[in-house]
Amino acid sequence: MLFDVEHNSFWHPAWSPRPAETSDALQVARSELATVPQLVPIYSHRYLPGTAGECGHPVLSVHQTDIIIYGNDLSDYVRHEFTGRASRLPAHATVGFWSYFVNGGPGIDVTAPTPHTPYAVSAHEAIEYLRMLALERLIGRQHHPHQLIEAGLTALVLGVETESLPLLAGLSRTEHESADALFDQVLAELPLSEGLPGDDTDIPWEAARWELVRWWLRLIANGSLAPGAGGDVITYQGWGALARPQSLQPLVDEVDA
Repeated sequence: MLFDVEHNSFWHPAWSPRPAETSDALQVARSELATVPQLVPIYSHRYLPGTAGECGHPVLSVHQTDIIIYGNDLSDYVRHEFTGRASRLPAHATVGFWSYFVNGGPGIDVTAPTPHTPYAVSAHEAIEYLRMLALERLIGRQHHPHQLIEAGLTALVLGVETESLPLLAGLSRTEHESADALFDQVLAELPLSEGLPGDDTDIPWEAARWELVRWWLRLIANGSLAPGAGGDVITYQGWGALARPQSLQPLVDEVDA
């Protein structure tokens, strides 16, 4: 797993935000991995999650972060490995941290732009949408130029008026490099820039992250953001970055499951 952290940009969404330096990222990853259920080697690259006093866990086939179930339990694994007869019963991951990989791994690149669709049907919602995109940028999330342009076009159609909004909404594919600057101008003209929360606590952009967590949850609820993708983003940018607040623990557990 550390190899994938170092060479393949892997980062578990439940961990704190990835440091910029690879050496620092490896140090954080080692610390995090020291707390997860250890894998007991069985044969070759097959492992059984080791949890004291428990039995019936599936056997995992592990190649770095490419992890699959290779037997519903130890006896099923032995049949599969040495006779080629696998169980026809559905397999279930049972140990939290490792379940994440078995159930599809990251699902999305949690550092990539949030994969949502616009939802605004009123000028008020269009302005709110622009503000939330600004908050995402504030905490370091990136946006595709077409997302900013689409947000501007939606606001324009719904009656929002600023000097730069038509310029943002009208950008062609060859003019995408201008989207960021025009988006900043729209924020200043509304004005939205002045109302963004500050970075004034020990947790980076704490107030902005809480506001975004609530927004991402609303996007999931209204169908604008897939639950799995939204859950990964909230786990990474919310729960992990906000020092793992207990109020988000039930959500993180559901995402993990």
